[in-house]
Amino acid sequence: MTGKPVRLKKTKFLLLVQSAIMLALVLMVTSPASAIEIGRKESEKLNHGKALAKLNCGRCHAIGLEGKSPLKKAPPFWTMFTRRPINTIAEMLVNKATPSDGPMPHFTISKKQAEDIANWIAWVQPMAHGKRLVEANCARCHATEPGTTSNHPEAPAFRGLFKRYPIDALEEAFSDGIYTGHPDMPVFKMTNTQLNDVLAYLEQLQE
Repeated sequence: MTGKPVRLKKTKFLLLVQSAIMLALVLMVTSPASAIEIGRKESEKLNHGKALAKLNCGRCHAIGLEGKSPLKKAPPFWTMFTRRPINTIAEMLVNKATPSDGPMPHFTISKKQAEDIANWIAWVQPMAHGKRLVEANCARCHATEPGTTSNHPEAPAFRGLFKRYPIDALEEAFSDGIYTGHPDMPVFKMTNTQLNDVLAYLEQLQE
């Protein structure tokens, strides 16, 4: 990959379950959308890494879950997975490696500081963010991890979801209020970033 943000493209909605369309529409009209829970909170180490990144990296890089960097050539932190293995970032910072595509200042940094910044970068990756959202909002019914079983008998395990529904269908389905066959499925209201990151995690599960 070239480092471009990986966000799934919106495509025309494919019918998920033809026999359930009318019921789905009724549910979407009568049921208010629920705000999606953001998932696990940031730990003390993560907050330390975030503070270090904001102070030392924020003038060039976008350090959060979304957005463009102030410096055009500086990749946003949430796109780092497209450029290098995330588990190599701490070592790169300690060794003061400079990226080949542009100048990056060298810092005097301890191993702990490098690890905390690297942990923060890992935290804002789309797959990691999507996993937190899925755990917080879907795990009570669906199996959201490999090798687990859904708690709800009519809730499909996420690891095989794309065998039932194409990924391009799921994007619009989630954004409009997905109905998958069990009537107590809530309708969620998501931001574009939340939606794309949930789909990124689901796609990773299939792999």
